[in-house]
Amino acid sequence: MTNLQRDWLTEGVFDFEYKKYVLMAYLQHINKEFDLHRLHPHLPELRVHFDICNDIRASKMRIKTSFPKNLTGIDLQSWQLQYEETHQDDPYMEELNYILDFAIPRFEKSIGQGTERFSEVAENLTISPVGIVPLRLQEGYLLFLHAFQPLVSVFQYQVALFDEMKERILNTRFLETLRIGLGYTVSQIKVDLTKKDKSLPNPATYIIESKYDYPLHETLLPVAKKLVLKEINIA
Repeated sequence: MTNLQRDWLTEGVFDFEYKKYVLMAYLQHINKEFDLHRLHPHLPELRVHFDICNDIRASKMRIKTSFPKNLTGIDLQSWQLQYEETHQDDPYMEELNYILDFAIPRFEKSIGQGTERFSEVAENLTISPVGIVPLRLQEGYLLFLHAFQPLVSVFQYQVALFDEMKERILNTRFLETLRIGLGYTVSQIKVDLTKKDKSLPNPATYIIESKYDYPLHETLLPVAKKLVLKEINIA
């Protein structure tokens, strides 16, 4: 299974063994992707699934605690009243408990593995400004230097508001891949970009170099976007 719908908990057959099979097939696919250093969109999706499961569990607890309780006695050591729950989960809710208890720690483990991979990639990236850094940093260009190849992939970026995780993000648009050499450098690429878009006379431009040949769109781009946000002090 290559993806997991956000309504996977309630969609289809509602059975613990079936949901366990669906979840494990999905996580097995995610682990293979992480082994290939393909982090996006899997890591953000894992965080969404994890948050959804925790929100459902929290909602269940709020509902359960809202029911009246029977007073059963007093703890003479702490002088606290002792109560007995009057509400019992029906079979459907019991099954949901089993699924959540199984899913939440496994989502958390996969998120931890993905986060470690993310940090590893970040440690192997170098981000440097090209030319003079302008005052306006909210938009500009990202130049990805291909590992072991004289190629540069050019993206235009713009700082956006917040995503569903309530984080600032960079919106990016792929423009082109160019070959560089002695007669055509990253500085010349910036000059040409400036000529093409007169609205940015001195665009903020960053070159991203990696020690290893990570996947561009699935790994280098999402990691670099986070690092560039920190670089321009907007994250």
